[in-house]
Amino acid sequence: MEEISTSAVVILFAVVAAFGLLYEKGKKKYRDYLAPLDKKEFPMRDFLPVGFALMDLIRYQYNTAFDRKNRKFLKELYDPEYAEFYLRVYWAQACSYSMIAFLLGAMVNLAINDPAVGLVIGLGLGAILPFFTMKDLENRVQKRHTAIAMDMPELVNKIVILTGAGLNLQGALYKIATEMRSDRILYQELAHAMSIIDAGESADAAFDYMSIRCNMAEMRRFCAIIIQNIHRGGTDVSSALKGIGDELWAARKAMALRVAEEASTKMLFPMMLMLFAVILLVVAPAVSGMQL
Repeated sequence: MEEISTSAVVILFAVVAAFGLLYEKGKKKYRDYLAPLDKKEFPMRDFLPVGFALMDLIRYQYNTAFDRKNRKFLKELYDPEYAEFYLRVYWAQACSYSMIAFLLGAMVNLAINDPAVGLVIGLGLGAILPFFTMKDLENRVQKRHTAIAMDMPELVNKIVILTGAGLNLQGALYKIATEMRSDRILYQELAHAMSIIDAGESADAAFDYMSIRCNMAEMRRFCAIIIQNIHRGGTDVSSALKGIGDELWAARKAMALRVAEEASTKMLFPMMLMLFAVILLVVAPAVSGMQL
């Protein structure tokens, strides 16, 4: 029986001790941070104290260009007031994954007595897991943008029809938000903007909030037209929105084609696997017959 390496035991003990100390320190200080987090969205929520404590230890300032970009993403995915909170949560999650990866690497080192393999697993997973954690933010925002872009032409068309039928712009927006409710992201954000106005805030504040929550060039232009028309009045909103609508329909067609192309590309690998399986089914009997 192969002897257990003393160095492997020492490394594992050191990593476990560091993990435990960080967990206890973070749990005391950041207990209230964990309560509002959804377990489904943050499956490693119970280990986040490790990441919080590690970020405190290295005294990270959250002021890099990468952080500023992620703040914009978080303002779209969550309430903008809580962007700073969730930025720290995502960094804590990334650091927690790194520590778990180092712990796994130390355990592998102890099991097979190979420091090189343990180091590769620890450093490899310690870099890959945080990368995918932070990359998930960008992917979620891109999906959100795609959903909004697909619905914008329809929303603009409804506004044009309702204003053409005699409703003023704000009345048309209220009608869409209340009587044409949908679980689609764009309609939910419009309904929220209308609720902000109902609560006594200005239209500027409501649609500025909507442009932050839907941080796209098309949405910023749409919100600017809405705010300008509410302030100035007049009937030129229909012509302005028709121009945007034509552009959005063209963009939607291009997006639909791109999504279809991406879907066909994603199907290429499963089709190759199926082809390989068919080849095996055809060739295997022939080969076994030749051997006989």
